[in-house]
Amino acid sequence: MAHQFPEIVAYGSAFRFALEAEQACADFAAAAGVLAPDQAWREKLEEIVCTHDDRVQKLTVARQEVSDGVLEPIRALHVKDYLGTLDAEPVTSWPAAIDQLVQAEEDTARYHEDFLTQCEKMLAGKARAFEKSAQQDRAYAAELRKMLG
Repeated sequence: MAHQFPEIVAYGSAFRFALEAEQACADFAAAAGVLAPDQAWREKLEEIVCTHDDRVQKLTVARQEVSDGVLEPIRALHVKDYLGTLDAEPVTSWPAAIDQLVQAEEDTARYHEDFLTQCEKMLAGKARAFEKSAQQDRAYAAELRKMLG
């Protein structure tokens, strides 16, 4: 289930990284759902899976709409700044699975924010999608922490 994150050298690879990060969060939430101790946790984790799956679909469309002809290099986004959790295998114990998901949500939110900062002009009208994604990721991380107590 580990994901292959591309080196970020241009707009296309930066977008691929965003898509991989979204899919990684969905996978971590699904893996945690298998370990969930009760229905409330299972429902929340399924919601997170669906949110990330929907986002992958929307961002895939956005990438096709925006990326035609964008070849500018990106020098300020470095893969190593976002990996550690996102490229790990899901842990197999509770609540460590939630801790891992929280970290993945935070890393993905940070990546979306940094991507937006670096590529706002290139993203044009799609910039709001990354801003909203980062906000949702941070909200999920906070909600999961609160549920853990």
